[in-house]
Order: sequence, then structure tokens, then C-alpha cells
Amino acid sequence: MVLLSHCVSGDQATPAPDAKPPQAEHVPAGERHGAEGHRGPRPYPLARSGYIEYDRVLFFTDAVFAIAITLLAIELKVPKTIHGNLSIDASGLVSFGISFAVIGLFWIGHHGIFRYIVALDRPLIGINLFFLGTIALLPYPTRLLEVGTTGSAEVIFYAACVAAAGLGECMIWLYATRPRAGLVNASATAIRLRYALRIGRIPAVFLASIPVAIVAPRYAQYIWLLIFILGLVINRFVPHYDERERVGEEIRGPSE
Repeated sequence: MVLLSHCVSGDQATPAPDAKPPQAEHVPAGERHGAEGHRGPRPYPLARSGYIEYDRVLFFTDAVFAIAITLLAIELKVPKTIHGNLSIDASGLVSFGISFAVIGLFWIGHHGIFRYIVALDRPLIGINLFFLGTIALLPYPTRLLEVGTTGSAEVIFYAACVAAAGLGECMIWLYATRPRAGLVNASATAIRLRYALRIGRIPAVFLASIPVAIVAPRYAQYIWLLIFILGLVINRFVPHYDERERVGEEIRGPSE
């Protein structure tokens, strides 16, 4: 009886009759990472730099570039030797060099603009997928491109595919840097025109080569060299405002 009385009237506090059990804090949908997290209350939550959703897009993009360049080499022909003499697919090597340079320029441009793009929304991811689709397609028109012997149709098709890829990359930049988009850091405003010109020069040159290809496909391919000349002109006359690239915790910020 004494033990029973001690258990009932022990030192433990008796909860008040109106006390409510603790409940988990309610987090509104779209804000599960907090007000300073990488998601916001927008219809399409943003994937911000430094988080896995953002990084997966870049990893996937680099993988597509790597596979496209690898396929260029796989498509090279291995000619049979004639009377012990080594034969080299010279035309295929030149086509490989052209497409390797083109894809390399697109990768450099994509790498450059994503120094300033710090968040992704669904439409921007969709535009990036369109761009990657054109990059993945480039090994096919490269197979049709036989430098020096290719007809008008093949050169036009190749130029159109490269122009589509250039327009896709330009769309990424212009969409992300539009006013009040909230997808780039503040320094992107100063270099918006410069990057648009540098990206846009590639599709402009390839589109300009199409009329030449209709008349003289052999000479249309020399028009593509204007890409490098226009690059030098843009560097000379359009100023470049660069800043030190943020790394590590500088991207996340002190409060994250």
C-alpha cells in the first residue's frame, strides 16, 4: 500500500488538463528547406547552386558533351591497307576536327555562362535539355560531312544542326539573364551583351554559310573560320567585367 501511494503521489509533475501534446512544426509546401534554403514559394521550385538538384543538371550536361565527343572518334573509318600501304581517313579526320572544335566551343560557352547562373527553374532546365539534344545529334551530321567532296545538302544539314545548338545555348543565357528572373548573380548584368554576342556568333556564322553552300558547298566550310575572327573582334570592342569565381561555402553563404 505504501509503495502504491508513493507511485501515485511521486515527484513527477502532473500535466495540466488543458495541455496539448507537442506537434511537428508545419512547413508550407515549396519551403521545406526554410526561408533561406534552395527552394522558394514559386510554382516551379528553384534548384540553387551548391545543392544536388543544381549539380545533377551540370553533371548530366557534361556527360552529354563527353559522349558526343567520344562518338565523333568512334565514327572514324579504318580503311583497309592496299599492298601494304597505310591508308588514312583524311576526310573523316578533318570532319572530326571541325566538330570537335564546335562542340568544344559550346562546352566552353556553357561553362562560362554557368559561372553566373546560380539557380534553375523548370523552363530553364527544359531549354538546357533542348540544347543537349542538339549536341547529342552532332555526331550524325558529322558522318555525312566529307570535307572537299560533300554536296550542298550535307553541308546545309550540318550547318543547320550546329546553328540549332548555338541558338539553344543562346536561349539559355537570354532566358536566365532576363530582368527580375532571379536566376543569375548581380554581376551577370554587366556581361549579358558580351556573352550573348560570343554565343550568338556561332549560329550566325553557320546560318550565313547556308546560302554559300547552295552555290558552292566546297567554299561554304571556309566561312566557318569567321567564328574565331568574330571572337577576336568581340574581345577587342566589347569590354569584359570579370570577377573572382566563388567556391565552396562562398556559394552557400554563411547562413546555410
